[in-house]
Amino acid sequence: MKIGTPGDSVFYRDLNEAFPVAVKADGIYIYDATGQKYIDGVSGVCVVCLGHNVKEILDAINEQFNQICFCYHINFSNKPQAELAEKIIGLAPDGFSKVFFLSGGSEATETAMKLAREYHIQRGNPTKYKVIGRWNSYHGNTMGALSMSGHRHRRKFYDPYLLNFPHISPCYCYRCFFGKEYPDCGIECAWELEKVIKYEGAENISAFIGEPISATFGSPIPPAEYWTIIREICDRYDILLIADEVITGFGRTGKTFCIEHWGVIPDLIATGKGKVSLQENVEANIVGQVIKRFSWLRGE
Repeated sequence: MKIGTPGDSVFYRDLNEAFPVAVKADGIYIYDATGQKYIDGVSGVCVVCLGHNVKEILDAINEQFNQICFCYHINFSNKPQAELAEKIIGLAPDGFSKVFFLSGGSEATETAMKLAREYHIQRGNPTKYKVIGRWNSYHGNTMGALSMSGHRHRRKFYDPYLLNFPHISPCYCYRCFFGKEYPDCGIECAWELEKVIKYEGAENISAFIGEPISATFGSPIPPAEYWTIIREICDRYDILLIADEVITGFGRTGKTFCIEHWGVIPDLIATGKGKVSLQENVEANIVGQVIKRFSWLRGE
């Protein structure tokens, strides 16, 4: 068996391609079995953004493994989890108080969808279940996350399984979907959300989800008014605003969370991957769900 070729037993993303076999990594470089050196430009993706083989990280992992390797959250709490949650809340926008830890970005966005549903049920609005997304967006590969996504190529084979969630046009001033130019466009890409809410019925809409900057769609920068309008519309129709910051969160755009550039505070933030610290040299990998409106879980 030759590793990395179509003849081995791994189900690769491309079954016809032969992949170089990574054997070690250090700093920004990955080395394959032939000694060839590669720059890890995607940081695996955004997970090892502090580099490979970082001594402080390896020492912290080893120290923790020597104490306990895994602690099931249904049965126990633990100090590292509580300390990390407190640190994340310290970085989060005002009003956030809880962190829900998960294992990946798709699980984070799908859990945000479920939390939004639970929120409305607890408040006596059980008909609110649909999540509005944007076309060309990507929120994950599980069926719920893919239902919220608008990336047609990723959706096309699985349409029969996907939930019937509505979508609006993305904000993309370079090639406006409405054939208009900013600022005379009236930010129609944002106001389209209200049109879809009225069409679907506000009593049926649970949440709106969007990436502050869409990483899977050329990373267009929204107009200055865009997220403020989205926030106002969500408030008007009792709809939760979910910021998908799995790609843009933890310092990758200069703010701790990208949506802070527009002074908007969402209700939930789905985030993950490695933290790009603006003040510290080493931080842990973080995958979680930051929750603002938490009082309903306590029955308040």
